Order: sequence, then structure tokens, then C-alpha cells
Amino acid sequence: MDARQRRSRERLHQAVLRLAQERPVTQVSVSELAREAGVHRSTFYEHASSPDELLRQALLADLDELRQGLLDETGRDLGEVVTEVTVGVMRHIEQNIHIYRRDLAYTSEVGLRSMLGSHFLQSSQLLLTLARVRVEVPVSGIPDEVAADIAARLVADGTVGAIAGWLERPELGIDDFMRIYVQMLPQWWPLSGVAKN
Repeated sequence: MDARQRRSRERLHQAVLRLAQERPVTQVSVSELAREAGVHRSTFYEHASSPDELLRQALLADLDELRQGLLDETGRDLGEVVTEVTVGVMRHIEQNIHIYRRDLAYTSEVGLRSMLGSHFLQSSQLLLTLARVRVEVPVSGIPDEVAADIAARLVADGTVGAIAGWLERPELGIDDFMRIYVQMLPQWWPLSGVAKN
């Protein structure tokens, strides 16, 4: 992607995030997005096929940048890094709270629940593949890699469910979420700085 395309994509991402804060992205037209971003409609279609696809791309760009911290920080304690990235994800959600509150629901057409679950699953699988996380609960008669894959899916989808529950309770802050979240995670999942029983 050349510099011009990157600038267009960034402007489109900013535009879709602004408009999706105000109302459901399903009510935003391609023409409106292009106008808001200062690009032509054809430029929009070079980057996405629909406003909701563009929204998922914009949110994933932030999440992917946060995940990179899991891969870059190989010399630090993994629990500290995972905790920092998790708090970073929660801050990202808090910054986009109107979008996530509305579109993380099972009934949403936008697909943020599956997008977020897929992102967390990829992060978990990366940590397992790099052997930075080990599932320390062997299951008799089940190959370790199968148990690890199922465990990664449990953590990923469980995290999305926990975030959805947190979004329904505006009185809870990120620190409250983290205190609850670490109690739900399996003991082998690396987190630090937050007490686990």
C-alpha cells in the first residue's frame, strides 16, 4: 500500500469511527463516509465493501497495534505484558464505548462480537504457538495441542462475554473489570499486577 492509499485509509477510519459514535454504522452511507473523509466514493471501495466492514477494519487496526506488544516485548515478564495489553484493549473499548455498547450485542448486524472474539483467539494462538503460554492442565486421552486450542477459544470467547457484561454496567471502571476478569481466567493464563486467587 502506497503513502496515498495509507492516508486515504486513515481518513476513512477516522471518519467511520466519528460517525459510528453518533449512530449505528448500518445507518451511515458510503457517500456520507466518503464525504466525511474527503475522498471519492471509488476510493472508499478500494478499502472496504461496506461501512460496517470499514468500521471493523478501523477497530482492528487499533487492536492489532496493541497485540503487537505481545510479540515485541519478548524480554519482559509475559504476565506484565499481557496485563498491559489487556488494559490497553479495555481503554480502546472505553474510547469507542458507544460503538461497542451498541454493536457487541448478539443481535447486532455489524459483527463486532465475532470480530473481537477472532482477534482474541488469534492473540491466544500466537502466544501458544510461540510457546510463551502453556496450558498446564493435561486432559487424559486428549492431545495437548487439541486441549490448548479449545482452551484458547474458551479464553477468547469468554473475554468477549466478560467485556459485553462490563459494557452493560457503566458504574464499573476498567480496574473493576480487571479485578473480576482475572478471577475468571484459568490459572495458567499469564497476568500480573492484579491479584488472582
